[in-house]
Amino acid sequence: MESIGKIVKISGKSAKQKIKVNTHLHSPAHLLADELCVKFNDKKHFGFYLKMATLYDHNFLRNLAGQVLESKTVKSPGKLFAYLIKKNNQDKSS
Repeated sequence: MESIGKIVKISGKSAKQKIKVNTHLHSPAHLLADELCVKFNDKKHFGFYLKMATLYDHNFLRNLAGQVLESKTVKSPGKLFAYLIKKNNQDKSS
């Protein structure tokens, strides 16, 4: 049986290496907003995604993000994401 130290060194990560953690992402809403920014390649609109993450259910937003990412013809996924949220709001109010 091998020691844990050897297993860690074999996997390529030694105890000296630290995993970089972004200290600015301190809540689940921040983490979701960052996830959406990265998936849509839209870091400029982090504030928009953060607002949506505070207003809407996270599972709902992840579902919409999945729909956007599955679309092969979309040129700007952020715009489609915002449109789908707006469309959902109009359907609820009708």
